[in-house]
Amino acid sequence: MSPSDAAPHYRSQGDDFEEEPDQERAAFLQRHRGHPLMVLKRKTDRFFADRPVWDPLRTAYVEVTDGREMFLLKSWRTDIAAPRQYALLRGSLDMTTTVALPEEPLRDTLAHSFPCSAAQLASLVKALQHAVATLPPEELIPADCAADDPEVSFAYLAEHHLRMLAHRCSEAGLASERKRLWDFFISNQQEEELTVEMRQHCRLNFS
Repeated sequence: MSPSDAAPHYRSQGDDFEEEPDQERAAFLQRHRGHPLMVLKRKTDRFFADRPVWDPLRTAYVEVTDGREMFLLKSWRTDIAAPRQYALLRGSLDMTTTVALPEEPLRDTLAHSFPCSAAQLASLVKALQHAVATLPPEELIPADCAADDPEVSFAYLAEHHLRMLAHRCSEAGLASERKRLWDFFISNQQEEELTVEMRQHCRLNFS
């Protein structure tokens, strides 16, 4: 159970709404009367879902703990009209995150902004992608989540990241364009070509 399980339901009655108590909570307590209960708290913000979070038919896993052991709280439903079901499993989430820039928008904008050959352009994009791939995800500025992919979110680069990228471009052959490089990065900080894609890779570990 969670605090939301105590919230009432509201049924439309013309222009008014009629409050109804949630019978599922009472039924749950009655069914498990006499069973030992324990308080579980969410340990981290990490979770995994096989569909977008807005999809009512998603299967989701959340890490929870009783203070001693780690568990996975699995939730799912088999029908849109059915209540969500829950199962407590021993295990944890093994998650890694990869970080990348959108390659085509980045390449197109660089080509439009700086005079360089195709080979030099490819070298610039490669250097920038390599630099961004090493950034800790927690340092990035959260922007948005992908509407159709639960494993993808987007983030903006902080100013010190932009300085590092401008330096990488300077090393890759644009040393004479340092001022324009900085102007390019700071003016495009929240544009598509510099919006970072963060993709989570999750493995369910059951013990």
